[in-house]
Amino acid sequence: MFNLEGRVAFIAGGAGYLALPVCRAILNQGGRVVIGDFNRENLSDALKELQADFPSENILGIDFDIADEESILNSISIAVSHFGGLDILVNATFGNVGKSVKDLTAGEFDRANSINITGTFLLARAAGEAMSSGGSMIFFSSMYGLISPNDSDYPPGMEKNPVEYGAGKAAINQLVRYLAAEYGDKNIRVNAVAPGPFPWKSIQDANPEFMKRLAAKTMLRRIGRRDEIAGTVVYLASDASSYMTGQVLSVDGGITSW
Repeated sequence: MFNLEGRVAFIAGGAGYLALPVCRAILNQGGRVVIGDFNRENLSDALKELQADFPSENILGIDFDIADEESILNSISIAVSHFGGLDILVNATFGNVGKSVKDLTAGEFDRANSINITGTFLLARAAGEAMSSGGSMIFFSSMYGLISPNDSDYPPGMEKNPVEYGAGKAAINQLVRYLAAEYGDKNIRVNAVAPGPFPWKSIQDANPEFMKRLAAKTMLRRIGRRDEIAGTVVYLASDASSYMTGQVLSVDGGITSW
């Protein structure tokens, strides 16, 4: 039911903190992965790690920039040419500046959401045109596309989750619904995962008080492990979710359910 044998997945931002375990999970289920990432060092490290455990012929790395339409089109074309088709798209990219509302400029807001919104749209359109036999698209949203960060969760001196990030992720939730309707008659399913508190290791180490507050907000009383997104993505990519489309699945320890 969860078997992805022979299926081709393009993972945008695939060398990232939450996306690399997704690449590993898809390979574990027999899939083939194309990892697109703009961070060449992370991409190189990801390829070395995965090729140590899986056949190298099932893994391809591409220098990919979701803020560049030509890069999007070329990357999808390369993936299809290399593996003979495309069955799965996972978009785990994001853009944010990290400034406060009062300091964020219009240009910075627009640049962040050229990644979060425009890039997601262009990537999905290119992938949809390449999925000749149906497929599954999975976008990474966020709990902050569903709820607002609460000032009381943040210790003094720590900036809360930025507005441009949350606005972009909320837009992705609507793209999921719109594109699910658009591509339904092509047997292409479009869904999203909305991760909850999965802070990077550097954030965890630098902000122990914030980690305590964040963990206490969840029903499970802990933050997420980076591998705990991967199973949901495999579910959405596989035939186990064959009648599911237009949905945003929260993987957040219950933080948005209070």
